Amino acid sequence: MKKLFKIVVTLLVVLSLVACSGGKSGEEETSGEPVEVVFWHTLTDHDEEMVAEIADKFNASQNKWKVVQQTQPLDGFEAKVYEAVTNGTGPSLVWLYPGTATEYVDEGFSLDFGQYLTDDEYKNRVSEGVYAASTDYSDGKLHALVCTLTGSIMFYNKELLEKYNLEIPQTWEDLYNACKTVVDGEKAEGKDIIGFGPDSRDVVGIDVLYQLGLAYIDDNNTANDWTDPKFVEWVDWWKQAEAEGYFLFKDPAENYHSGPFGNQMYFSYMGSSAGMNYITPNGFTIVTGPVPQIEGGRKYNELTARALVGFTKDEVTDEGAAAFASFFTQAENNLPFCQKYSASTPFKDVETSDVYKEYFNNSVAQQAFASMLDYMYARKAVVGQTACKEAIQQGLEKAIINGEDTLTALQAAQALANSALSE
Repeated sequence: MKKLFKIVVTLLVVLSLVACSGGKSGEEETSGEPVEVVFWHTLTDHDEEMVAEIADKFNASQNKWKVVQQTQPLDGFEAKVYEAVTNGTGPSLVWLYPGTATEYVDEGFSLDFGQYLTDDEYKNRVSEGVYAASTDYSDGKLHALVCTLTGSIMFYNKELLEKYNLEIPQTWEDLYNACKTVVDGEKAEGKDIIGFGPDSRDVVGIDVLYQLGLAYIDDNNTANDWTDPKFVEWVDWWKQAEAEGYFLFKDPAENYHSGPFGNQMYFSYMGSSAGMNYITPNGFTIVTGPVPQIEGGRKYNELTARALVGFTKDEVTDEGAAAFASFFTQAENNLPFCQKYSASTPFKDVETSDVYKEYFNNSVAQQAFASMLDYMYARKAVVGQTACKEAIQQGLEKAIINGEDTLTALQAAQALANSALSE
């Protein structure tokens, strides 16, 4: 356990709290009603409660601003944010990815936190890699504050692994064979179960493209590899596994697989390490493992940095958005948030605390996450990336769920992505 923790600390320094807001925390007395700072996110349950708690603490600490946090539907969230921001009706802050800001910088919509935060509040507390991701924009400014690090991991029903004498799969073929063994065995006993399903369907496509030695977005900022015969063949392989009843690309009733998995409707699923706290296992034990790889291919799994991204409003509102962002990343808030969110922290002062070490060493989700850090990479930040994410997911769904010809579906998705990338 200690070794894995040291690996994470070391790699995050390579890979990649906030006290007060440099005199701009809004602590001074103001007259009239506080200015609203609207914060949109897709967090639910205990994560939403944690955000509400931090917002309430911030609101109680001063009377210049009032943070109003609002949970939005997950489906279409990024598109909704873009439409609202560009129409002038969007929030001041969102909980998304560092690359999200890329879509807004050149249009002048993206808030520069660097105008308000000192280096000790953010830059000096994160690794060079994390700071680079926070400033990887055309103007080089600080448009995102990374707060958590997560990635896809595998969740398994331990009792079913043991019942059928199975090891944790390491490759996609291993996973298929394990699912076939479990599903066929359980159905022979009159039990209906699905072998495997993924939460983030775009991540499946992205991971496999890179595992095949291809690219999701290549060096020329195109999606040209999406129709490579190797990827088409792999998608067809998945379609066959789905037709046989072993894989299910999208659960018809749930956005996430954590609920059905907890109710033993699935043998395994691939989801964010942040999903651990959403699983309530009903009569079984959870074990975790790495994301399956292409045998003989490039080892790859996507690293997900979640960040606060801000949008410009007016001087007072922008100052309030930065003040809350600074408050949100303070150690006293980031530590419990990471615990609730089942995430790793990007902040050096948090990861070296005894409380964080204990949390990390007792989390099976963090152990699986740590085991893949040698081959985890962040998604390329380019203008058009939101449309690319939607396009690859749509193409895969058309091919796998709707039964359309795989190449035709991927060609249509590729055309949408290339159009967005060329704008």
